[in-house]
Amino acid sequence: MYHSKIALFEIPNLKKGVFLTRPNRFVSEIKHKQEVKSAHIHDPGRLTELLIKGSEVLFTDSRGKLDYYVKAVKKGEEWIIIDTAIHSKIASTIFPYIPATAKAKEIRKEVKIGKSRIDFVLDGVPLEVKGVTLVNGDLALFPDAPTERGTRHVQEIIDNNGMLLFLVFRKASKFKPNFETDPKFSIKLSEARKKKITIIVAQINFDGKTIYFNGTLPLAEF
Repeated sequence: MYHSKIALFEIPNLKKGVFLTRPNRFVSEIKHKQEVKSAHIHDPGRLTELLIKGSEVLFTDSRGKLDYYVKAVKKGEEWIIIDTAIHSKIASTIFPYIPATAKAKEIRKEVKIGKSRIDFVLDGVPLEVKGVTLVNGDLALFPDAPTERGTRHVQEIIDNNGMLLFLVFRKASKFKPNFETDPKFSIKLSEARKKKITIIVAQINFDGKTIYFNGTLPLAEF
């Protein structure tokens, strides 16, 4: 298990606001300087334990149709990244610090494998990235909503002897699949583990400005 704290990169031009509502999966309303504006949420998960009315959020101006783009939400003392669009950048930045990926010479992104588009192929080995924002006690859980797509991705990784990388965006000590929320995904991940598929769990922290890699986490029993 690798433990360190390595600064990866900063998220520029952040502003602070207050979360109000989430009319649909990708749209929220936030308050900033007494004005209520629409803000994009890129994470399709439920995030019900995070997106609570009155919670602080960090956002940037949006390049799309909405006014703003939510990057992170605060729960307790933690800033938690909920921008899934930067998962790929985070993953590629930590590859050099993880033994299973550190020696990769050729890294390709968004590669079609079977019926899926897998995030990376490292020296011919596919690697899929998933972001984790749900924690129960000190246990990180994925997913927080049923994901047929995620189950399909794990199957493709099994079929092609690939790797799985889970980015945990909250403080935790172990990781396991969320059997209660998505038994199909959880059974498939259990199958991957039994077949010796490499499953990497990376602890990612965010201080409201800089993203850090804070080492790897072990798998819980499942």
